[in-house]
Amino acid sequence: MVEARKLLEWHQAKEKIKAVQQALDQLKEREAELEAKRREVEAKIKQIGEPADDDIDGKIALALAQQELWLVNKDTERFMEERFEKEFSLHESKREWEDKAAGLEASLSLKALELYYKVKENVENPVVEVRRRSCMGCFLPLSVAKMEAWHKGKPLVTCDECGRILV
Repeated sequence: MVEARKLLEWHQAKEKIKAVQQALDQLKEREAELEAKRREVEAKIKQIGEPADDDIDGKIALALAQQELWLVNKDTERFMEERFEKEFSLHESKREWEDKAAGLEASLSLKALELYYKVKENVENPVVEVRRRSCMGCFLPLSVAKMEAWHKGKPLVTCDECGRILV
């Protein structure tokens, strides 16, 4: 049971690392979106060009496009200020989770890791908790034999229905 608990903690650490990486990727995507919007507005201004003195509609269109560019630049500036802090804290968090995952992985047996990867091929969450005598992966009740093995603290007890490792 101790090994299964470590396996669950390791799995959760790996999931946290993925979540942090997704947050970092979203920051990069947002920056790319803002850059694309800026280029789009700059192209719009270039397309409008310098209107003639008597072209009121052209002057208004140019002024609106310049205002839009100013807003995009302000959004970018605001985002870049926030991004620096967020990115720094996300990198710190990722490093902490990676260290924790590496420490837990080193304490796990080869048998536990092999079983984890084998189960992971078939299901998204290979390690789940037991609540109310049920597997929290498939939500089906466990057999009496599985509950007995789980209560005795046997290492790496799996669900009969979904094959997930029970904690």
